[in-house]
Amino acid sequence: MRTMADSEAPVHDPIEEGLRLFNEGYFFEAHEVLEDVWHRERGEPRLFLQGLIQVCAGFHHYQSGNLRGAMALLARGIEKIRRYPERYLGFDTRRLVSDLEDARRRIERVQGTPGAATLEFPLLRRMAGP
Repeated sequence: MRTMADSEAPVHDPIEEGLRLFNEGYFFEAHEVLEDVWHRERGEPRLFLQGLIQVCAGFHHYQSGNLRGAMALLARGIEKIRRYPERYLGFDTRRLVSDLEDARRRIERVQGTPGAATLEFPLLRRMAGP
């Protein structure tokens, strides 16, 4: 039997949790949370989620100093996300792809330049509304 307290309990959205972790710079942790969602997903969003996971892993590689791995994973993740409509799962995919491509190009420019590996990470945002 449900009680009023049950209906007032906040609903945990693992995608939102993954985005929060990503936006705070916890890319490995964001990867893990989104991967849990991906493992359960059997429908159309599966490839999109995999793209987000690869983006998380790419930025984790960047943080670890593996710029080549970062660029490769970002490129693969971007290509998966690019396949989806302009608005998908609350994301503006066109803007997301553009922001991620900009970050990948910045990583490419600093590759091989000691001490130049600072990067402002893009934020993952979902739009409000349907």
